[in-house]
Amino acid sequence: GRPSYARAADLPFVPDLALLVTPTAVTVALLDELGEAGLRHAVITTAGFEEAGAEGIREGERLNAVAEKHGIRFIGPNCIGVLNTQHPFNSTVLPTMTAPGPLSLISQSGTFVAQLPVQLKDKGIRYGKAISIGNGTNIDLVDGLLYLAADPDTRAIALYIEGLGGLGRRFLEVAREVTRRKPVVALYVGSTDAGARSGMSHTASIGGSDRIYDGVFEQAGVLRATSVAELFDWSWALANQPLPKGNRVAVLTHSGGPATCMADECERRGM
Repeated sequence: GRPSYARAADLPFVPDLALLVTPTAVTVALLDELGEAGLRHAVITTAGFEEAGAEGIREGERLNAVAEKHGIRFIGPNCIGVLNTQHPFNSTVLPTMTAPGPLSLISQSGTFVAQLPVQLKDKGIRYGKAISIGNGTNIDLVDGLLYLAADPDTRAIALYIEGLGGLGRRFLEVAREVTRRKPVVALYVGSTDAGARSGMSHTASIGGSDRIYDGVFEQAGVLRATSVAELFDWSWALANQPLPKGNRVAVLTHSGGPATCMADECERRGM
């Protein structure tokens, strides 16, 4: 019962956003047609670009060339889309809309954007905005970071990173400025051989050594989480709690054992 059109030129109006879930072989041509029709924004879910080898890399370059020709900005390809609970707007494949929250996410994994909110909801954690950046061919992770830094509804930013590739220097410069205004917590995966292979086949992300990423995050003021649980526990706390003014901690408890454990840990952490 809904109208459909064979060609972009047949559309009765120019869409605000195109969500492309199409075979790889037709995606570049379709984006070109939409650009000719006046489209300027897209989310490209289609995979089979940079993560698929040499031919995929060439297709990704063609995709960017078409976007540049028409002045199009797009998320993806090989992504799940974006989620904005404040608007509200959901271009992902799942009905994951929740009540708005003060934490926003940029992820090189679609699962963190579309599927994880269902699990996080049970812990009371809610996204404000979430961006599945995919291959980051046109709009990349650093662009997303700049956007969330300027977003008045975002109080803390979580990052899921499989590799920065050629973004290293720009990421460092931008993150250093962003963390002066908002806390940023990152989970980096891909430092092992197995993780690097997985990241390359997943989003064409090139992993690097832990020591390099530790150095980048430390210089940028980014907190590095070591697990998914830490990523969301830390970023959610930072999004909701005022920052402590000092390092003084009080432990109030009915049991001596847990208090001693906490006292030990506090002193190890400089509190």
